[in-house]
Amino acid sequence: MSDDAATSAFKMYGAREVLGLAGNASHMEQQIRAIERAVTEAPNLAFDLARTLIETICKTILIDRGQDDCDRLGFKDLLQSTYRTIQLVPDKKTNSLISQDALERLVEHLDSTIQGISDLRHIEGLASHGKDAYFTPFEQIQAEFVARAADAIVSFLYKSHRHYLSGPSTRAITYDDNPELNEYIDTNNDPVCIFDLRYSPSEVLFNVDLEAYRDLLADYRQEEAPDTDSEQVSVNNGIED
Repeated sequence: MSDDAATSAFKMYGAREVLGLAGNASHMEQQIRAIERAVTEAPNLAFDLARTLIETICKTILIDRGQDDCDRLGFKDLLQSTYRTIQLVPDKKTNSLISQDALERLVEHLDSTIQGISDLRHIEGLASHGKDAYFTPFEQIQAEFVARAADAIVSFLYKSHRHYLSGPSTRAITYDDNPELNEYIDTNNDPVCIFDLRYSPSEVLFNVDLEAYRDLLADYRQEEAPDTDSEQVSVNNGIED
């Protein structure tokens, strides 16, 4: 199966929407693409990567909000700090005891789901812990379930963070962020012509289909850094249980 076919078989739709909000988040983009590949190519690796993506989004949110020391937090403290920092429901829903109780249950359910992902990572993960050489892992259907759960959690946490964050994001991607990619696109495509007007293909793509531009950017970076997947495995090995 080709790389393009593998990545098209499973998509992290919620996480990809987050990329549209988060700006030039190349590290998270690599994680998302790695999960999409792992679900079909190495399902047990998807358990490691799903937990890692949740950790990444929590750190991203906290750093966005000025908490630059979040790298020292263990995973449970990182989650709790994220819950305390962002707003999960509208203001009018926090003014009664009933709503407060519902909010506590929401956090409990998030915690339970994330704990389930962490437990499966510990038992099934390819990169996080060594196992017997004849270990029989879960299959694609279970990996897809875990990836979908992580996808929903990442989307909800980040969108809640952005929705109730005052002021614009300081990490929004701009056309000028990637001159090498722009040159690559323009060199390999004809200018876009409308009557006597001429436009660069890269600028048209950026403004018309940002997700396609991001996909090209990820492919371009992957070609420039062929050891990305090995580096990702090293990141997973260093994550605290």
